[in-house]
Formats: sequence, structure tokens, C-alpha cells
Amino acid sequence: MANPRVRLNAGVLSRAAIVSAQLLLVFLALWALRSVVQHLSYVLIPVAIALLLTALLQPLVAWLTKHRWPRALAVLAALVAGIGVAGGIVTFVVLAVINNFDALRSQVSQSVDQLQRWLAGSPLQFHGGLIDRASAWLRANQQRVVSDVLGAFGTVTSIVVGVLLSIVLLVIFLYDGPRMWQFLIRPFRTGTRDLLDTAGRRAFRSVVVYVWVTALVAFIDALAIGLGLALVGVPLAVPLAALVFLGGFIPYAGAIVSGVLAVAVTLVSNGLAAALIILGVVLAVGQLEGHVLQPVLQGNISRLHPAAVLIALVIGGAEGGIAGVLFAVPVLAAARAVVVTVAERRA
Repeated sequence: MANPRVRLNAGVLSRAAIVSAQLLLVFLALWALRSVVQHLSYVLIPVAIALLLTALLQPLVAWLTKHRWPRALAVLAALVAGIGVAGGIVTFVVLAVINNFDALRSQVSQSVDQLQRWLAGSPLQFHGGLIDRASAWLRANQQRVVSDVLGAFGTVTSIVVGVLLSIVLLVIFLYDGPRMWQFLIRPFRTGTRDLLDTAGRRAFRSVVVYVWVTALVAFIDALAIGLGLALVGVPLAVPLAALVFLGGFIPYAGAIVSGVLAVAVTLVSNGLAAALIILGVVLAVGQLEGHVLQPVLQGNISRLHPAAVLIALVIGGAEGGIAGVLFAVPVLAAARAVVVTVAERRA
């Protein structure tokens, strides 16, 4: 007669083997998905951008259609509003930089001279102009620089094609998104179709909430840093605040990186004391975002824990660079909605 303890150990090992095989299948599927995403990034990135923009503009389209606007006219109005806001921010930033370029260039030249004098008197005993050394480096590496510049045209072409594809997909998603979704889930059986429909709608709603909450957090960051820049008297206060707003769409890191840029510009234009003040403002805004805005808004509205957001950002950045950082948290929000929906159905 077999020992019961032996049978118990055999059962435990059998279940452990099954779980291990399932985990291997999951990791294999994730590896395959990663390979597919890398090979089709030239298509998937514009699709993801179009989906994020759709999540941003879809509430406006829904509100207009609810008030008896024709859907085509509602989509056109949302596109005009979105392009107007985004184009206005970019145009304002560019024009402000151009208008203050001469003063900023003079400040940069003075700061470079001060840096050269400091380096010459430092223990490093640095001698020679920075500009002269940069020019000598360019002459020595002229061929490589030219090849890099020529190679950039391929990247620029890819960016233009991607932008055009994103705009076309955005129009299609806004106008015909519901019917496209129904077409995708139609081949499934009734029970599976209902589950997919509920999970998909919740996932998209989670992305919509995430985009708008992120925009609110980015606006608060930009307002706080912009007020600090204006009080100190930085000439590019409003354009820098606009850059902080755009950077705020990358949680945690975006506002800090754009804030460092604001500190650098303040150092060049207003000196060390003003730069230290702006550095304090940037650090305070980072603490406000990390300990108040993100936990309260993202945690209570988007239902995403800050630890999960940080892990998603790290994985996204390691696997996909800038695009990975931008799309990591929306994917996490959508995945959470799907998992919650499936769990509720099984309960």
C-alpha cells in the first residue's frame, strides 16, 4: 500500500509542474508579443497614438452627439478644437523662444565665458575655449556628423508618415469606432462576445479617465512651475510652463525632466540664486505630484497604485524607450480593467 505522504508529495509536485508549465506558456506568449510589437512598431505606435488621442477627444464627441450634433460635424469640431489647442501651445512656445532668442543667446555666451574662467582657475587647469574645442571636434568628425544628419532624413520621413497615419486613424476611430468594435467582436459566441464587449468598453473608459487625469496633473504642475518662473522673472516663463505641461503626460519623470530644463534656462538667464529658487519649486512640485496628486487622482479615480505605475514606467522605458514610457501606464490601466471584468464574471 502506497504511503499517504508519498501520494501527497506527488500531488504537490504535479500541481507545481502544471503551474510552472502555465507560467512558461505565459512568458512565451509575452516574449512573442514583444517580438511582434518590435517588428510592427512602425504601425503599432501610430495606432497607439491615435487611440490615446481618441480617448482625449471622445468625451467631446460624445457630448456633442448627445446634444444632437451630427456625428461627422461633432468629429470635425473635436478635431478643430484639439488641433487648435495643441497647435496653439506649440506655436506659442516656438514664437516665444524666437522672440527671446537674442537675449537668451547673449546670456548663454556670458554663462559660457564664466564657465571657462571658472574651469581655467579650477584644479583641473582647463584652458582653451569651449567653442574652439567643439569646432575642432566637428572638423575631426565631419564625415560621421554628415552621415548622421543624412541618416536622420529616414527618421524624419518615418515620423511624418507616422503622424499622417495617426491623424487618419484618429478620424476613423472618432467617427466609426463603435461600429468597428462591434465588427471585431461579432464572430464570437454570445457569452464570449458579451464578456469581450464589457471588458473592451471598461478598458477604453479606463484609458479615457487616465488621459484626462494625467492632463489635470500636468496642468497643475505647469501652473505651479510657471508661477515660480514668472515670480523670479525668467523671460521664457510661459513657454517653459507649456513644456512642463507636455512633459507631465509622462507620470513622475516628465515633470521632473522638463523642470530641470526650466532650472537650466533660469541659470543661464537669471543666475545661480534664481536657479536655486526654481530648483526648489521643481522639487516641491515633484513631491506634490508624487505624494498627493498621483496617489489621490490616479489611485482613487484611475484605480492605479503608484507602485504599479512606477514599475510599468520602468518596464516600458527599458523595452520601448520613449514610446514605451508614454504607453506603459495606459496599457496598464486597460489591462487592469480587463482583469477586473473577467474576475467579476467568474465570481
